[in-house]
Amino acid sequence: MTSNQPPTTCPTYPPLERQAPWTNPLRRPTILAPLEESQLIRHRNHLRWWIGSCVAFVAVCPVISVLIGLNLHARDLFFVPAPEPTPYVGRQVLMDIALISMDPMEQTMTLDWTFVGEEMSPCSAANLTGCTDINIFFDDNLLSDGSDTIKNSNRPTVPIFIHNASAFAITDIVANTPTFRTDLTIFSPADRSSSLIYYPFDNAEIFIFAQDASTNNTIGIKVARTRGIADGFKTRAYTRPGVTIPPGMLDIVIDIDRGNLVKAFSIVAVISIWMITLILLLVMLTCVFFGFRQRGEVLVIPVATLFAFTQLRGSMPGAPEGFGRYLPVRTDFVGLLPCLALLSLSAAITLGAFILSDPTEKTTALSWDLLCTCIIFSLRSYCSNHWTVFTSCIL
Repeated sequence: MTSNQPPTTCPTYPPLERQAPWTNPLRRPTILAPLEESQLIRHRNHLRWWIGSCVAFVAVCPVISVLIGLNLHARDLFFVPAPEPTPYVGRQVLMDIALISMDPMEQTMTLDWTFVGEEMSPCSAANLTGCTDINIFFDDNLLSDGSDTIKNSNRPTVPIFIHNASAFAITDIVANTPTFRTDLTIFSPADRSSSLIYYPFDNAEIFIFAQDASTNNTIGIKVARTRGIADGFKTRAYTRPGVTIPPGMLDIVIDIDRGNLVKAFSIVAVISIWMITLILLLVMLTCVFFGFRQRGEVLVIPVATLFAFTQLRGSMPGAPEGFGRYLPVRTDFVGLLPCLALLSLSAAITLGAFILSDPTEKTTALSWDLLCTCIIFSLRSYCSNHWTVFTSCIL
């Protein structure tokens, strides 16, 4: 009679042996072919140079860019007065000149003029009898006022501003602020280039003539301070050379030039456009005319580049907008226009060859080994031919 009770002892099993993970064929790692010691050292050096170059590039480029931006940006307008052969002795008014804006499209410059005081003047709060009004005259032909009055070359007779010296002396807060604004027209005398065609190397010159008269007596005008920045331009004011200026009068020339950053950006943009154009032309010649195989994605790059170049050109600071609206600038003549023409021709030829070619045809791929072989063969042929000619001449 069998018993239904479970056995009192558990069955024994053989002990499990711990196996290394690589003994399991499912977990066995892929063993690569061992590298030679020289190749391993070269590979490690290559990785070190790559890491060092990346770190140096990431660290140096921002620092250089920040330093260039801080040192090459446009500065405030400053005035360099020339020594007067006959210094003016008499009452003088001190004026502050602030450059507000400069529009190269309209060829105008906006300046603010503010009276800040007087020198060698009898005018004071205790002596108001010496505070006569001062009339400020400008060359009317240099003002961009848009009026329809007949222009002439006579001496100005209508003042642009009348300064109440008595109100300024007693600090009358009810009186109007002693400041006025002028919109001056930019001229380019002699052989100076001011047209937009010379972007970014245009250099305009503006002539300012100021005369202050009270009871037909000349009152000197002296520039106390100049300030203001025209975005994208650098300006410098100095006394007009080569002319005789009556004592007490101002004849100032303001040179307007593109900022150094603007010039650098334009030059780099033109160089980049030409490099991209030449590379794409070489790709087109290699694939279309010499039949070397190239990926289809590369062949459509000229089409996309046509649109990218116009966007790059439009991002140039101060560049005229669009084609045909304004006269093309110099960067268009030497960079954008010829590159667009070459890229258009390259895109048309490349697309035509890409569409009309047989996609099943296998062409030869251009590789570095093939290039090196071709160069070595050409050099050997050249040297062999010249050596044969040289030996035949000697013998």
